[in-house]
Amino acid sequence: MAKPVFYDPQLKRWRNLRLLMHISGIVISLVVAVFMYTALRSEALPQTIWPELKRTYKPVRDTHKHAGAARGSHRKTKKPPSQVPLNEDEGLRAAFYVTWDKGSYSSLKEYLRQIDLLYPEWLHVLTPDGRIQGSDPLTNQMFDVVRGTSIHSVDDQVMPLIRQEKADAEVFPLVNNFDPASGKWLQNVGNFFDNADGRANFRRQLLTFLASDAKFKGVSVDFEDFPRTAQPGFNALIGELSADLHARGLKMYINVPADDDDFNYKYLADNSDGLILMNYDEHQSESKAGPVASHAFFVGNIQKALKIIPQNKLIVAIGNYGYEWGNKPVECPEGTRATVCNLSVQDAWIRSAESDTPIDLDSDSLNPHFAYDEDDGTTHQIWFLDAVTALNQMRAARDLGIRTFALWRLGSEDRSLWEIWDKPRASDPVTKLAEVPPGPDVSIEGQGEILRIMQRPTPGKRTVVVDPDTGLVTDERFAKLPNPYQLEAYGYKEKKVAITFDDGPDPNYTPQILDVLKRKHATATFFLIGIPSENDPGLVKRIYDEGHEIGNHTLTHPNISEISTWRFEKEINVTERLFAAKLGVKPLFFRPPYSIDQEPDTADEVKPLELTQDMGYITVGDKIDPSDWSLSPRYSAAEIAENVFRDLNKGNIILLHDGGGDRSQTVKALPPIIDGIRARGYDIVPVSTLIDQTRAQVMPALTMPRELWAARIDNLAFWMFSLVLIGVQMIFFLGDILMTGRLLIIGALATIDRIRGSSSQNLDPAFRPPVAVLIPAYNEEKVIERTIRSVLASSYPNLRVIVIDDGSKDRTLEIATSKFQNEIGKGRVVVLTKPNSGKAEALNYGLQHVTEDFYVGIDADTVIAREAIGRLIPHFADQSIGAVAGNAKVGNRVNIWTRWQALEYITSQNFERRALDLLGAVTVVPGALGAWRTEVVRQAGAYHVNTVAEDADLTMSILRSGLRVIYEDRALAYTEAPVSARGLMRQRFRWSFGILQAVWKHRGALLRRGALGWFALPNIVIFQIMLPLVSPLIDVMFVVSAIWYLIDRHFHPYAANPATFQKLVIYFVSFLVIDFLASSLAFALERRDPRQHEDYWLLADIWIQRFTYRQVFSVVLFKTIKRAIDGRAFSWDKLERTAALSHGGD
Repeated sequence: MAKPVFYDPQLKRWRNLRLLMHISGIVISLVVAVFMYTALRSEALPQTIWPELKRTYKPVRDTHKHAGAARGSHRKTKKPPSQVPLNEDEGLRAAFYVTWDKGSYSSLKEYLRQIDLLYPEWLHVLTPDGRIQGSDPLTNQMFDVVRGTSIHSVDDQVMPLIRQEKADAEVFPLVNNFDPASGKWLQNVGNFFDNADGRANFRRQLLTFLASDAKFKGVSVDFEDFPRTAQPGFNALIGELSADLHARGLKMYINVPADDDDFNYKYLADNSDGLILMNYDEHQSESKAGPVASHAFFVGNIQKALKIIPQNKLIVAIGNYGYEWGNKPVECPEGTRATVCNLSVQDAWIRSAESDTPIDLDSDSLNPHFAYDEDDGTTHQIWFLDAVTALNQMRAARDLGIRTFALWRLGSEDRSLWEIWDKPRASDPVTKLAEVPPGPDVSIEGQGEILRIMQRPTPGKRTVVVDPDTGLVTDERFAKLPNPYQLEAYGYKEKKVAITFDDGPDPNYTPQILDVLKRKHATATFFLIGIPSENDPGLVKRIYDEGHEIGNHTLTHPNISEISTWRFEKEINVTERLFAAKLGVKPLFFRPPYSIDQEPDTADEVKPLELTQDMGYITVGDKIDPSDWSLSPRYSAAEIAENVFRDLNKGNIILLHDGGGDRSQTVKALPPIIDGIRARGYDIVPVSTLIDQTRAQVMPALTMPRELWAARIDNLAFWMFSLVLIGVQMIFFLGDILMTGRLLIIGALATIDRIRGSSSQNLDPAFRPPVAVLIPAYNEEKVIERTIRSVLASSYPNLRVIVIDDGSKDRTLEIATSKFQNEIGKGRVVVLTKPNSGKAEALNYGLQHVTEDFYVGIDADTVIAREAIGRLIPHFADQSIGAVAGNAKVGNRVNIWTRWQALEYITSQNFERRALDLLGAVTVVPGALGAWRTEVVRQAGAYHVNTVAEDADLTMSILRSGLRVIYEDRALAYTEAPVSARGLMRQRFRWSFGILQAVWKHRGALLRRGALGWFALPNIVIFQIMLPLVSPLIDVMFVVSAIWYLIDRHFHPYAANPATFQKLVIYFVSFLVIDFLASSLAFALERRDPRQHEDYWLLADIWIQRFTYRQVFSVVLFKTIKRAIDGRAFSWDKLERTAALSHGGD
């Protein structure tokens, strides 16, 4: 008896492989462990640039202590805010939000849960046609918000924040007539009010906008500074809006100035859900210096308003901001000069500290103020409103029955206000207002684009005096003013410019840029992303070798303002380890992605700078940004160059990009930029020169042995990671191409075969030689009778049935002999029995009793069609044919698993056999139904027992002898398929192991002449063994890539490159579509019993079936490969029969 293929009784092969795997596993584990240790363990970089900072300040207390609350403590009811009466109990709390001050969003993030009604200043009406416009806070350019039914985003932060925090705050977008571009109120807004068509257009657009988000509960109207003559048109608009909004269950709040006879307060109150009394600006930018809202002014306005406006319709707005008046133009916080400046409360504190002038709470107005003179004669008068004034005003308003307040505005406020915001009367100001958190503003001194934190924020200390009779604060004193972040800017050099590139390296554009720099003898600084650097280490080394400087630009280019501190540190550290491994240096320069927070405006934006500075990095900014990254508008090379020249006087560092998108215009712009800079008298230098350092100092080399060894191990880890990544990508794209190509080829061959077959049915009808039908059976008592009867019912006239009982332990032999006594007596049925030794031996035993020139083999669970044998045998009139495969179908389509196998038989097995039929190289004549030339089988050694796929082994032997093996699709047989996933995996394990044995046994024919060597065997090796083994990686890569791209697009859309993902989708979807079309073609070509109807609904499961099969068969093939390597004996593992046929049973 021949030794089974792969059999290794001593398991030497497996023991050797396991030893190799163990050694490899230990080595890989050590490499990964060292890499994880170095990547996750942050090491401070060499402090070669700045001296160590002294930290004498304690950190600001945690301002997130309120975040766990569902809402502010003032509102006891769980009703939505807009359903709560305005001035009952503690009332509601509202706040105004603006897009033009980043501090506004900072405050919103901190105190969102203490806000019921949010009025974001998003919408502007500036033209008589009533178009609603928005403003881009970066460019100050206006845009149309509503175009038809489409909505242009007005803010990409507020609504995601509210949803993320699951806050109760309801949003009432504010619409006004303020022009952000000019900074002025549009006084001729009356032209819009008086234009009925314009009002109608405005109302349509407003309703469209409000319908775009369920959180929008109405609108806040704020039309100001228009003449009295426009009031009738304004009132008409309010009346129309009231009808529109209330009909849709929406609300309208109207902002009105205090004590202004021009406004018809009663009419406005009757047609709205509330009037917001803007109870401030007693003195403002167009008046002389004085209190912003003296206490008497504030109280008097409320008293007057309540005489006209119902109490349940009045919201009182309180201010928290200030003004600075100068006798000559002074420098304002935003960088402009004017005689009157708008100040936040933090701005006022900074001026008090810088001038060393204490703040005084004016006893008459109860407004804080101070004044100071400069040596040049400039006089500064500063008045403002803070938390003390807010407490006094809220207490006074409560005494008048007002309990609903709106804060103007988020971002400019004294943040201790939030301590008394919910319960102003119950709060103890002595304790609640004692500690004063710093505002969100950031103080930056010096010149240059390289930043350093000089001082962390610290809270202030305040004492207040409360009048026991009135409960009002009558005095406040600061023992210590709150300090914001104080930053110092470095790196200014007269007539020197550094060119920097972000988002590389890019294999297409970076080499072109390096060529230009080399040709122009210019040195640049490249801020590289970790992932593309790992993908192209040769390009990184070229940048370094050609004398340029390299900076850290994170690993994956995230929006660092939206990621955790832990992830941010790892993004930096892993990229640092990459450069250490590939270049042997540790670059000290860092630039945040999107240039975010490199010159921060608010305290939370300083966080990345603080982290990188603590890690030893130097954060490099840029003030010359020609917007080569912009997609709208998309600048040409000439425009990019012109943008650089226009801003040359603004700073020393130019921001360009060599990656992250199409940078062809940047490449074209670089030569004229370099020439133009030099022509204007500037020197092009690396960033290190701007801070009086050398390249070696800002990119220190690894010198310590521990660092060098860690870098070598990291390099090995990066190489392994890259190898795996490249391998997975190759599997995806190559696998996709190969499988798609195979489907196209198989489809073409199958179609040709069917056309040829339908026109060449001139087989000799007189060729009806005697035929034996061999039925090997082992424990088949449930199905053996049905199978024999289906053969005896055949329309073929001259056949004999030989049943071989292979030592069954059930009643198989008894049933076969007792049920067919007459046929046995007539010689039409022969029943043989032998000791159990397997299917191959049973067939060989039956073959010894075959006297006919041809025989048909079928499985004991198969039911054949009446015409099946008559379709097979006539082909043997052609002496070149050694065997004919029949068309096996799943007969028991009783659940999802058997339906999927029915689909597989049609779209895979039979489809492939049809194609191979054209080549005469069908590799497997199925045990379910196949006809054989007896003498050829005997010459091939009959059924070999050294493989478990004896039919495939015999088929390949016949093909190697030079004979053809074909497929007769009209010879139908119905077999019983496994009804469970476990049964399917057991069956396919036997099939795949047997096929692997047969391929290995006949490997000598591979790539030899003939269809077997050049087509059939490679088809098995590639598409039945190799690709199915790793095919789940295709699904995993697609899913992971899709998720990664969507995350990338959501968090940093400007850098999310869709090209790779689109390529991925095209490949994947193309394969799915072609697979579906090929499967549909397989159904169209498939032969079917005229008494049966093929279930085309099987195609509905094609994609889920394919996905599931890929996972199942991968597991099966891993098990197969393992069994082939370990060499253990293979047991038969027979499937249990159910005798349940839904097709072909008649």
